[in-house]
Amino acid sequence: MKKLIPFLFSMLLLGACAGESSDKKSNEEGEGEKTAKKTSFLPEAAGEYGEVVIVMNKEEWKGEMGVALKEVFHASVPGLLRNEPYFVTRIIDPFQFNKLLKTAKNLVYVTTLEGNQPADKWLQNTFSDNSKERIRSNTNLFMNTSDDQYARGQKVLQLFGKDKKTLISHLTNPENQEKIRNYFNIAERQRLANELGMSSATRNIVASLKEKFGYTIKIPGSYELAMSEEDFMWARYLPATGASKNLFVYFKDYTSREEFEKAKIIGLRNEIGKKYIYGDPDNKESYMTTEETYVPIASRTISFNDNYTVETKGAWKTNNNSIGGSFVSYTFVDEESKRLYYIEGFVIHPNEEHRESIRQLEALLTTFRASNV
Repeated sequence: MKKLIPFLFSMLLLGACAGESSDKKSNEEGEGEKTAKKTSFLPEAAGEYGEVVIVMNKEEWKGEMGVALKEVFHASVPGLLRNEPYFVTRIIDPFQFNKLLKTAKNLVYVTTLEGNQPADKWLQNTFSDNSKERIRSNTNLFMNTSDDQYARGQKVLQLFGKDKKTLISHLTNPENQEKIRNYFNIAERQRLANELGMSSATRNIVASLKEKFGYTIKIPGSYELAMSEEDFMWARYLPATGASKNLFVYFKDYTSREEFEKAKIIGLRNEIGKKYIYGDPDNKESYMTTEETYVPIASRTISFNDNYTVETKGAWKTNNNSIGGSFVSYTFVDEESKRLYYIEGFVIHPNEEHRESIRQLEALLTTFRASNV
């Protein structure tokens, strides 16, 4: 396998542009079947969710290169109650890159052409002479992505430059940082979505929701239906210990583009919370609201099911401050039904980390489909 590395990466690099993912090919007709045949002999990708294995010269991690990489992978996830990094990283010297580590779900190689240590030489030798020349002559090239190098379901990112200064300049660019994080975030959500399993009970719930509301969304077997009204559905997971995870779907007639404004979305969220999301079943005066004082609301536009969508992340609490947590939501319009949808996942797990629970809820939300889709 070691002898194959230079060939594999040089071929990948020859067809790649900065930030362009080679997995676009998987959308071509018949490509999925071919890929399955090629990867059938590989083990399943392993490792913790949110973990990235970075193969590089460990000495570089201690310097400017490490600082730049930490800005990418250790930046705080917006909207969580406490500071949590996007990813947990494991820094591996090439000569420690053993069989177990090679099956990591998320794998990153980092190198430049100016290093002269044995670890640098090992990484440089993953490129052909032609690829090295392209790196030297085209400084816009700095990253390449591929799938399934050592394991099925594996995502691989290669970061490179003719020298440290060039690569660091790319890594400190906010757009590039977001591009790298999105590459792994999307992969993690897709893995989680693929693993969602429904029970016969939740399949019946999904069927009734489609009949009643005209939309579908996966509900894992561990969830229960907490409430179903004419414009609202709330499902939740209530374990004896650990994080309580909740999702709800609300819709109304779409009136104007103003409904996508941040203040309007938070206002709508608070209306829904006051009407439907109770903090204490025995206390009707206890309801969900949005925490805006201590945790900034993070908002951005994305494409969701080919719809213009506003993603919102932040913290919530009950109006009497009895409990709180983190949330993520999508606001969009279904063109056929002219409905404005607000769908949200929120977590309750006091004094614990929320990153992976929110990531799981994001995966759930991505399974939403309007009936016309």
